[in-house]
Amino acid sequence: MNILQTFTGLFFPKLCLNCNELLLENEKFICSNCSRSLVFLEDICHICGAPKTGEKCRVCETNEFLFDKARSVFMFNKVVQNLIHEFKYNEITRIAKFFGRFSQEYIQKYQPFEHIDYIVPVPLHRVKKRSRGFNQSEYLTHEISRRMNWKHLPKLIIRKKFTKTQTKLNRQQRKINVSLAFKINPKHNIKGKTILLVDDVFTTGSTVNSITAALKEKQVNKVYVFTIGRAL
Repeated sequence: MNILQTFTGLFFPKLCLNCNELLLENEKFICSNCSRSLVFLEDICHICGAPKTGEKCRVCETNEFLFDKARSVFMFNKVVQNLIHEFKYNEITRIAKFFGRFSQEYIQKYQPFEHIDYIVPVPLHRVKKRSRGFNQSEYLTHEISRRMNWKHLPKLIIRKKFTKTQTKLNRQQRKINVSLAFKINPKHNIKGKTILLVDDVFTTGSTVNSITAALKEKQVNKVYVFTIGRAL
């Protein structure tokens, strides 16, 4: 460690983004104790990616999902929630690299997607993006596309309707909120292509379902959904 690193560590110590404990030299974003909460989702529904609760998936039974398959890296626990919150609202965009590494490990280990033509972020409305300064999903897709050598189309989907945050809405309210909120950029011909749609958290699937409807109107082959967290 050089003098500059010593000085920086003394006056600006690295703290765990989840618990605020001092990080050790070999720890980056979160401490070893918090990292143990980050466990890959394995025993899941083969369609919607929900953790299995029996022979039949109660999530798929109560939803009309249009996408072909969904996968999430982690269950949405407190650690994942805090990291995503920092990522979205405190502009700690380097977390995209942290999530990107875990996404790459998950995809390479489980190989959930047979073939991807384009990887695409869930878009923010231009007003919200201007307010926040960036789209967290676009940072994720950029990082994952770089690691997986997939073609990145960040401007494929356009959010044409400003929608209020989904956080405090119930399932039906979420569905109505994002209904007809998206359109496909006519500059891109995606007929027959397979699209990987990326967001930070899958909750009810209303947003990605609305986007999938717009994509399938353009006669895409398949739509896959990939998120960092899976909330139920």
